[in-house]
Amino acid sequence: MSADRHLRASIALVALFLATGLWLEAMYGLRAEGWIDDPLRREFLRLGHAHGGLLEIVNIALAWALERLNTPAGWARKIRGAALLGAALVGLGFMLGGLLHGPTDPGPPVLAVPAGAMLLLSSLVATALVKPED
Repeated sequence: MSADRHLRASIALVALFLATGLWLEAMYGLRAEGWIDDPLRREFLRLGHAHGGLLEIVNIALAWALERLNTPAGWARKIRGAALLGAALVGLGFMLGGLLHGPTDPGPPVLAVPAGAMLLLSSLVATALVKPED
């Protein structure tokens, strides 16, 4: 993935998660049944919105850091892909886990959250450790 595509995709996903937050606030304001009266759904939608937005902002910083640190192109391409996928998995995993939940537990999509977190964490560690001559 190129630097421009990474940056554009990160900004687009920040916008998506911001829009989900606006939608969630509208559901609160309208007192929409099914959305705010289900505590598990409400909490996981809130977690997805917040984590997704913040982790995509981390991706924007990562896009800048990869360029600033002159990370080799092969490494940077893999780091960008893993970071973008990881942040998206965390946000969407929380949201879908809340939408598709059982009586007391989040739904199976929440299992994407730790996988996404590990992808993003490994991307950040790789960015910190890989030098231009590697």
